[in-house]
Amino acid sequence: MLKFSRRTIAAIVLISIAISAAMGYGTTKLTTKVQYEQFLPEHYPSVKTLKEYQERFPSASQIMLLIESENVARADAIERILLLENLIQQDAVIQTVLLQKTSYLTYVLPLILENTGGMLPQGVQLEIAVQQVLTRPEVAGMVVGKYITADQKAALLTVSISADAPEETKNQIVDRVREYADSVADENFAVRVTGDVALYRDMHSMMDQDNRILIPTAIVLVAAIIFVIFRRLSDIPMALLVVGVGTLWTVGLMGHLGIEFTTLHVAVVPLLLGLGIDYAVHYLNRYYEECKRGIKATEAATIAVGTVGRAIAIAAVTTIIGFGSFLMSDLPPVQTLGEFLAIGIGLMFVLSASLLPAAVALRDRNRTRRAMRMRGERLRRGLARLAVGAERHWKPILAAVLLVTIPCAIVTPRISSTMSFETFLPSQIESVATLHRVEDLFGGQTSIIVLVQGATLTPEGLQDMLAVENEILSDPSGAGLITGALSIADLVAYHTDGTIPSDQQAVAATLENIENSRKAMLLSADGTAVIHIMVDARTDEQMKQATRVVREHVGGYEGVLNMRVDGDPAVTGLPPILADIMDMVMRGMRNSTTITVILCFAVLILLFRSPILGAAAITPLLIVLTWEFGTMWALGWSLDVLSMGISALIIGLGIDYAVHLIHRFREEQRKDPEQMLRQTLSSVGVPITVGAATTIGVFAVLSLSRMPAMARFGQLTALVIGYSYVAVLLALPAMLVLVGRKIKRK
Repeated sequence: MLKFSRRTIAAIVLISIAISAAMGYGTTKLTTKVQYEQFLPEHYPSVKTLKEYQERFPSASQIMLLIESENVARADAIERILLLENLIQQDAVIQTVLLQKTSYLTYVLPLILENTGGMLPQGVQLEIAVQQVLTRPEVAGMVVGKYITADQKAALLTVSISADAPEETKNQIVDRVREYADSVADENFAVRVTGDVALYRDMHSMMDQDNRILIPTAIVLVAAIIFVIFRRLSDIPMALLVVGVGTLWTVGLMGHLGIEFTTLHVAVVPLLLGLGIDYAVHYLNRYYEECKRGIKATEAATIAVGTVGRAIAIAAVTTIIGFGSFLMSDLPPVQTLGEFLAIGIGLMFVLSASLLPAAVALRDRNRTRRAMRMRGERLRRGLARLAVGAERHWKPILAAVLLVTIPCAIVTPRISSTMSFETFLPSQIESVATLHRVEDLFGGQTSIIVLVQGATLTPEGLQDMLAVENEILSDPSGAGLITGALSIADLVAYHTDGTIPSDQQAVAATLENIENSRKAMLLSADGTAVIHIMVDARTDEQMKQATRVVREHVGGYEGVLNMRVDGDPAVTGLPPILADIMDMVMRGMRNSTTITVILCFAVLILLFRSPILGAAAITPLLIVLTWEFGTMWALGWSLDVLSMGISALIIGLGIDYAVHLIHRFREEQRKDPEQMLRQTLSSVGVPITVGAATTIGVFAVLSLSRMPAMARFGQLTALVIGYSYVAVLLALPAMLVLVGRKIKRK
């Protein structure tokens, strides 16, 4: 056992400082990423198709400008739209990554200029010319309902930029486009900005704001709780030392290993703060208990580590198993989240058994016994009475538990899964509200991408593309979900009065007349083409249904074209990726929870050398799992990539309370089991309560996040940790007394 002499303390402090300096540098190398495709492994068909698509086509991100006015086809409105397009086109930063900008004028003005010899009419003549072109069937088919509404009260300007542009550049472009939009807008001509670039920009901004506000708030709350219990200001930095250094090392390690910080990893710091503080509280509690005996600080630190340190080690192992079960997920960010939380908890344990005792012993080397006493006697006595009362009245308590648990277990299979932008951004954010407005006016702006290879530029290939599009659009299963399609075949037909030329030369001539920037988005240099299937899906289930329709038709195609990647339908885009993620959410939750329960149970049996004690520790948590799903069902919540891990988290975390109770119960060598229980609760009841309070407090603060998924994660986790605390205090004492009586009879 490590003895905390002056030399040992100095060595621990110096080593910790050196490692902290290295990990502090690692935090500067941390990068962030919020794209959805990161959630899927590379072997998934949607990801493989996406990679092939990105290799052949300029990977594009979109900024959409929604323009609303009394009539967007009037001369003054047209002039403002053209001014807005020119401001964007001439911007030096935007020029470096601009791929294409499209509005209804992109299709209309070339035809007007063709008829007027290159001169653009002005005033009323311009309005008349625009209306005449819009009545042409081939033009109306390309723009009405897509770039201009039928009543001409709204128009859409899309700006495509390179998706490979640095995040800083994208954010700068969004800010510039918003400035240009404001410069041409007034009360009669509204211009609002949305699109994936704007959405990601707002998501980044919200993540940064949450980190700057919520984490300090959580730290202040934890500090306040610690002070209320221990009543010593110097205990606050002592308790936060483990969490701060452990979090620094964990995040720094992420930076050194090049692990990108995603929306999912926002939970890392609050989780480590909530969990790591438990270890410090348990250690401080036992340290002060030893100090009451009048021994030196260094000796008290050594004894505390040798006693409660064992319980903390067991708790850390079970928690690490809980997080380690995330490695069974098929979602890469969930895997890395589990890895680093497991590493973080391991570091918290190491620090609580080394740096914390060293720092406390150094602080108290000249303190007296009286100066080191601990508060909370009233709470201790109250917890002891509560536990004994629960043991004596176990029958009505069990009946109440069953009354709650059975209905919760029944509704558990009804929990659905979800994954969407709205999961991470609230609807009142302008980019989200504008996106909803665009979808109301123009239908879905999200596209399912079909990769097409083979004889794409032959008359037969182009006709097959149109045929597949028409089959998908006419499928009744996609009615209302699939609203349009665009491919190189559509552009060829647009330039040839709605038909595909019957000979190869005519096709080649038509392709020469199509603007290169528009062709580049639909046809690669090696002849690979794409079909964009527009989807108006408002819910995750609708995206799943639209993806199913497209995959069925693409998978059933037989002709001159190749629409497969490694034998699977070559279908990708946001809806297929989201559909694949949703399929994995429930499976990942079931796997991680099952593995956590089995491994934790096995570890408890091994460490306690008793199947009965192992079962006693894990039973209350199994009950809590049903309460979790019952709560989700009652609140109408769905599982997402954040909440799906709560079950495994609660098993790993909630067992900590049971472990500390059982470990101290076995440590008390008294003849009367009830007396053993009272002593156990008076010893570890306070740190368990403080640990639960701080962890619940951290997640309650997290529930104030403006990101809906993060807020629900905080709310649900806080509730379920509270459930775990109550279940352990009510159910476990009765089990322990029964075990104690059985041992006594033997």
